Amino acid sequence: MTLTRTSLEGLARRVAESGLAAAPAADLNVLAETAEVIGLSPVLTEVLVDPSEPIVARERAFSLIACAVSGRVRRGVALAA
Repeated sequence: MTLTRTSLEGLARRVAESGLAAAPAADLNVLAETAEVIGLSPVLTEVLVDPSEPIVARERAFSLIACAVSGRVRRGVALAA
């Protein structure tokens, strides 16, 4: 699956409105895989997708990852996970 600006914005909107628990695990996994492809910290990706981690830590990981990935998507870099 390729992460697009539209899919990332939709995921971010869903998380902002309803919290991280409302985000499908498959979407979070794609975001985490994309983060790994662009070289972000594996710790961040592990925290994001691990439901046993505290929600505040997962939300912070989501924020950091989404911001970094968003910059790549806006510049037109193809992001395939």
